[in-house]
Amino acid sequence: MSPTVGTAWHHELAGGLRKRPLQGRSRATIQRILDTAAELVEEVGYEAVVGSPTLLLDKSGISRGSFYAFFETPERVLDELSYQRIQQSAVSFEEALRNRPGDRWIEIVDAVIDFYTAEHRIPLIRELWVRQNLTHRVRQLDHRAIDDFATVVLDEFRRHTPLFSSLTQLQCRVAMHAVERLFQIAFTDDLDGDPATIAEARRMLADYFAGYSGG
Repeated sequence: MSPTVGTAWHHELAGGLRKRPLQGRSRATIQRILDTAAELVEEVGYEAVVGSPTLLLDKSGISRGSFYAFFETPERVLDELSYQRIQQSAVSFEEALRNRPGDRWIEIVDAVIDFYTAEHRIPLIRELWVRQNLTHRVRQLDHRAIDDFATVVLDEFRRHTPLFSSLTQLQCRVAMHAVERLFQIAFTDDLDGDPATIAEARRMLADYFAGYSGG
């Protein structure tokens, strides 16, 4: 399944690649670089990876020529890594909401909170998103992805018409940006997420959408 909305940002060169790989060998090289970057980010942190080009080269075993054929800098590697993570999250988010059990609208809220909790327990997400180690380029992509999330949420609430017939894309976007910020707070000092903050995020969403239920 692929995201049903926001296709403008789903371009193969929207992340950090200099050019599109045409051969399987090139794709394997890129994947090795990205896998190595993910490991290093989790082990030594974002700043260490972007601050030392040789660290990524030495760890991956990729030649300098092969590396620079596809990436300008280690920072661009992390841009591509972040971009691919955003794409994966967009697909997973849609699947989580579409395949949620039950048919009550509050279960949309539960699905959103469960998704964000699971995502933020991933070490790479914490290092890049919670600690805000994202370039301006990736922040723009991330904001567009959140717009995708908001559209999926709106589609799900519209299944409960007439209850949510007045709910808009803007209102869903506001809700999703609020959830993003609350989960950054919840995971700043707690690897599993602060339960009280997560509970408040759920209550905030439930109360917010209840206000647009027409009930």
